[in-house]
Amino acid sequence: MKNNHLIVFNELYNQLLNYPRDTLWNTYLKTIVSEQLRKIEYSDEAFEPEKLSRQQIYAKAKNIDEKNVDSQTAKNAVKTTKLKSTLEAFINDQPDCKKAFIELGYKPIIVTSASGGGSKNKTLLWMDIQVIENEAVEHIDETALVNTDDDIESVDDISSITYERKATSNIKPSLFTKLFFKQGELKVLSVRGVSLMLLLMAVFVSDILIAIYAFLVLLLLDDLPTVSLWQAILFSAMIPFAYISWRYFFMPLYLLPYHRVIKAPMFFANVNVDNADIEMYRDKDRLNVARVTEFTATCPICSGTIILAQGKPDQKPPLVGRCKEAPHAHVYSFDRMTMKGCFLGVPNYLSDKL
Repeated sequence: MKNNHLIVFNELYNQLLNYPRDTLWNTYLKTIVSEQLRKIEYSDEAFEPEKLSRQQIYAKAKNIDEKNVDSQTAKNAVKTTKLKSTLEAFINDQPDCKKAFIELGYKPIIVTSASGGGSKNKTLLWMDIQVIENEAVEHIDETALVNTDDDIESVDDISSITYERKATSNIKPSLFTKLFFKQGELKVLSVRGVSLMLLLMAVFVSDILIAIYAFLVLLLLDDLPTVSLWQAILFSAMIPFAYISWRYFFMPLYLLPYHRVIKAPMFFANVNVDNADIEMYRDKDRLNVARVTEFTATCPICSGTIILAQGKPDQKPPLVGRCKEAPHAHVYSFDRMTMKGCFLGVPNYLSDKL
């Protein structure tokens, strides 16, 4: 007997892989359909939906422990109306995808169900299929028609965002930070902190001396006949190398006590991690502590991931939040104290979005 659910879910999962978009809502869809496929794969009985809570979906999409997800955070992040519209838009916007489901005669839908009233009851979500011809649902629980206060969702305010600070325990450290940072943090006036500052000062002075030496060698090249061509090329490379080290390594660290947040310079970020930040704060003893973390937010315009990036050349602040999918159009400010940000993009851009 043909399993229509398995066929439709497999088609959707393949379509999501064929048309990858690095947005949180697409990740939610992939999470739901993959869990549904897993349930069908290990079940010989009739279709039984794999019902997921918002916290489960959010945790799986973010690849974090469900226990660390606050229920209110998950409720604000996983909105059923937005999830349904994202699925519908994905199918309609991809001609091959829409054609595939028309040929199958079914399309996937998002179904929600509430386990009753009360603040402790969670809204559950799962995926089902719907006949395209008459728009009738093949299999939906009656509880899916129950509306609760948990399903009442506010309209997204795309003019502002709220940042999240990743815990240091969830940041993959580099080999360099493992030597000096303890559990992702470093007290500036501790033995490790002073040792790191002395090491950086020594490297900085050596960098300057090497650059000066290389400049003098090139200046007096005609008076040094023993210098070969490859040695001259090597000395020439030392000058731009010294500038790059100063510009992208020492300068950000120098500005850390003033800006309080910087992008993690080279050697401070793990090579397998594409984004990391360093934040400086004061502990209970009012001493400066540096920690490796990551500030992110969900773009309210396209649901892409917003990360901190350099403000220049189009913005005045040193760091702003830029969406990975539209880094020059979806731009927001960053306030580390309130963890809020407001839209900084092209003027009147939001007029058509509101």
